[in-house]
Amino acid sequence: MRRFGLHLAAAVGATGIFVAAAAVGAHQTQPSGAPAAVVSPVARSPVARPTPEQREPGAVAQPTPTPALGPERSVAGTIRELQPDAIVVQGVGGRVWRVEPAQGALIRLNGKTTPLDTLAAGDAVVILGQAESGPGGRFLAHAVTARRT
Repeated sequence: MRRFGLHLAAAVGATGIFVAAAAVGAHQTQPSGAPAAVVSPVARSPVARPTPEQREPGAVAQPTPTPALGPERSVAGTIRELQPDAIVVQGVGGRVWRVEPAQGALIRLNGKTTPLDTLAAGDAVVILGQAESGPGGRFLAHAVTARRT
């Protein structure tokens, strides 16, 4: 019944707005004196071609390959070890993950923002991020939430 009342109130309010707009002469049609938009083609400018020196393979910087990251996922478990740039976490299923916080990752301990080095072995954690495909168990985290009991 409450939902019906909300829908009825919304319908009455919308009707009131429509009636008020019609009373002042509002309409949805375009005035006949409106100028039409004129579209004209733009001349193409010549494209600069690379010189033979620029075409050499050694002159072009090659991109460095980055590890392939999988889809977004979460890991829950307990911190086994704390390293200067990473956390070693044992997941609920027994798998061990090396978790590296991404640049600007949100790290929280008992609901408060904290630096990585304040976490300790034995803290329960839930981590959101992306797992690197392949062996090694590396995990790139953008959010780490820890609870110390």
